[in-house]
Amino acid sequence: MATIEYPTPEPTQARPKIEIAAALSGVVIYTSANGFMTGGLAVAGRQLGLTEVEVGLILGLGALIGVIAAPGWGYASEIWSRRKLILWAVPMVALGPAVMAVVTGQPVVLSAALSGIVLSVARLIQAVFGAALIPVAQGYMADFTQPSQRVRAMGGLSAAISFGTLSGSFLLWLTGMLGVASGFVIISALGIIAFLMVLAYLPDALPRAALPREETTLPLPNIWPYLAITLVGFTCYTTVPPIFALRLMDRFGMDGGTAAAQTGLVLTAGVLAVCFAQVLIAVCNLKRPRVMLRAGSGGIFIGLAMLLFAHDILAMCFSMAVIGFAVGFLAPAVLGAISLLGGRGAQGKIGGINMAARGLGSAIGPVLGTTLYQANHDAPIWGSLALVVGIFLLTFISRDARAIAK
Repeated sequence: MATIEYPTPEPTQARPKIEIAAALSGVVIYTSANGFMTGGLAVAGRQLGLTEVEVGLILGLGALIGVIAAPGWGYASEIWSRRKLILWAVPMVALGPAVMAVVTGQPVVLSAALSGIVLSVARLIQAVFGAALIPVAQGYMADFTQPSQRVRAMGGLSAAISFGTLSGSFLLWLTGMLGVASGFVIISALGIIAFLMVLAYLPDALPRAALPREETTLPLPNIWPYLAITLVGFTCYTTVPPIFALRLMDRFGMDGGTAAAQTGLVLTAGVLAVCFAQVLIAVCNLKRPRVMLRAGSGGIFIGLAMLLFAHDILAMCFSMAVIGFAVGFLAPAVLGAISLLGGRGAQGKIGGINMAARGLGSAIGPVLGTTLYQANHDAPIWGSLALVVGIFLLTFISRDARAIAK
């Protein structure tokens, strides 16, 4: 049976909610796996005999491969069917957690070295194909929105990213006492459901019309400060969470299962606040990316300072909620600004480059956090405070996208 082709709709044409949900479902699975691994792999690694730095390298190297893959996926999304790219990527993103479930569940006992190798390969598979999903979804969302609604639309994409991270953190909290293997199994199963949603509800589109060169050129001179904010921001964001469980075990004497569950609770509080902030952005239809970035970086600084002096789980949850609410303003602001500063034929490319910056930050953060933790238990938080100051300063050299959004 021949594939039915659908014309590419005009930006003003509303899209069915089920189609948008299908396009974003892979993003949710990818980020839920990342959120679960960020808090849970440290505990599982210690139980398997891996060191903190080895776990940080597994997380970081996986993110680093995304730096290489993401721009290629972004360029491919401007040439090939975005639907087909998602259909290729989602099953592989589900495969990584499935392999991790086997290793951490230990149906067959492996040596620490072999466990580390297999976990690294699984992480690389999950990361290299997951790097496709956010750029492709970003291009998809840009296709169907007017410039005046672009920050709001990117808020929707950011909400999907945050919801996935929230789901991973919440799943860690729920399954922490049962073992992280059960959480990996659930994520893998949800990946299969996401694949079926894309297969059933996301249509193919006719080839996009030829565009002027300025509409397809990557506008690096205009967007590089925002890319730098993404890099520094994700370095900051991924420096502290990997050491939460270790901090709870070493400072509060918790066992591994309890520390994993409590880490999931703390991360869940933070991501809930991210989601709440992004709901506000969607409702209020904010259109000033630089103001959002300055307010967000200031809020993160305050939350990190509170976290530094937090001495119980409740205080840690409240600190992460402050950080999460502030973080909720950063991603939509960056995504909206770079989308507005780029042409219609460069949206996937921009998404791929921004994803590379995100991946590089996510690669540096866990290694930086676990390395600083070995020197001092508070050092990762102090390092994150310094990075947030850098984000605030970058907002003063970024180009204002408000005129384009009108």
